[in-house]
Amino acid sequence: MLKKIALFVIMALLPGFTIFAQEGKQVQLPDTPAGQQVQKFLHALDSGEYETYIKENFSEQFLKDYPMTEHLGFFRQMSMMHGGFRIHSIEKSTEDEFVFIGKSKKMDAWRRLLFEIESEPPYRVSGLGIEMAAPPEGMDRIEKKLTEKEILEFAESELQKMAESDDFSGAVLIAKNGKALFRKAYGMASKRFNIPNNIETRFNIGSINKSFTGMAIAQLLEKGKIHLDDKLDRYLPDFPKEIAVKVTIRHLLTMRSGMGSYWNDEWETKWAKIKTVEALIEIIRKIPLDFEPGTQMQYSNSGYAVLGAIIEKVSGQSYYDYVRENIFMPAGMPNTDSYELDQIVPNLAIGYTANRSENPYKNNKLQNNLFIHSVKGAPAGGGYSTLDDLLNYVEALKQNKLAGAKYTNMNLSMFRNLENPDKRPPAIAIAGGAPVGINAFVGALIEDGYTVVVLSNYDPPTAQMFGMKITKMLRNKSPI
Repeated sequence: MLKKIALFVIMALLPGFTIFAQEGKQVQLPDTPAGQQVQKFLHALDSGEYETYIKENFSEQFLKDYPMTEHLGFFRQMSMMHGGFRIHSIEKSTEDEFVFIGKSKKMDAWRRLLFEIESEPPYRVSGLGIEMAAPPEGMDRIEKKLTEKEILEFAESELQKMAESDDFSGAVLIAKNGKALFRKAYGMASKRFNIPNNIETRFNIGSINKSFTGMAIAQLLEKGKIHLDDKLDRYLPDFPKEIAVKVTIRHLLTMRSGMGSYWNDEWETKWAKIKTVEALIEIIRKIPLDFEPGTQMQYSNSGYAVLGAIIEKVSGQSYYDYVRENIFMPAGMPNTDSYELDQIVPNLAIGYTANRSENPYKNNKLQNNLFIHSVKGAPAGGGYSTLDDLLNYVEALKQNKLAGAKYTNMNLSMFRNLENPDKRPPAIAIAGGAPVGINAFVGALIEDGYTVVVLSNYDPPTAQMFGMKITKMLRNKSPI
């Protein structure tokens, strides 16, 4: 979401000073404009007064750069996933810059939060970012190693507790070498019609679709139909020249293109009718770049939509037909697709998210997501899949069924190993989701043969955090 995030990553590495918290105590924030803004930010997360905080404390340009819905979505997701932060250490503190390491209040996770503040009164926030951070030295949790049997028993016990407290709704698969060790479903696919989830239910998998798009690009690279440093103007000449002659396929894959998200005001007015990649491209081509391609990194849904358009141009097929014929069918994924949600699709889970109505019916804590997310998935995310289909996808990647080892490895590493594509990552973890009743996780320990799939029709982060925990436990399990 945030334009400044890559800039902040660079700044955090510059010389500064670090203040560490004593055990059990939170760091005292300095009485500077930046420190005061951080204090207000943390209070807004704790109190839920997001909109008031944003209107009063974000700069005019920051509010112009992103619609209020996107700013609010960022705060809701941070609150939902983390419930706020306890500051552990300050990495940088000046009049107009502030970087701190914080511990999530909700889960065992560390984050680096990065702020840029206007240099003149009223010292409003002009940039804000968040990224994953390693636990500070001495703060790593040491967990007891369990056997495979004990881990499966733990998984079943924890899932039952979460289902009974209505903290989890979905399906979970734990497999080894392609064979299921544990496969169960919990909660409801449709609360209105009292239909339970089952092990074959199709769930929205969010950004896991990006892996399919990356695999399609890897196939085209392997066949010599495209090249990493090809520029957009070779395939999409209708893009503005100042973008098309600068952005390359490499930039798009590694999220260094300068493109951000297409969820702007125009998308808000058209989302219910967008069913093609071209409809998304019509929006994206009007959005200016956030920075010079290649100079920074920024999570980019728009970039992966553009990759989908390149796939269409080169293959002569729609993106959806291409991935269906070249990814899903050869991998054994008959129940994976980007379904049109105004059509009848059997065994499809409805997403449920925190109720945003001012007058929730009988104080329901959840509402369905039918009117608050895309009507059809896209190359950047929003398709549907099942436990077994995603297991088959992992196995197809491991066995190089979709491309040769070199190009499969590129996709497995999310194109971060382009200098050494012959090396296969020992493990992968792919997550997708949004605070609109979508959360999914796929983890695979390549050498040990374990795969963990967790799919949920509730808000993040329960599915991905549970999936990560089980994957970590399997990686560190006791010898049998």
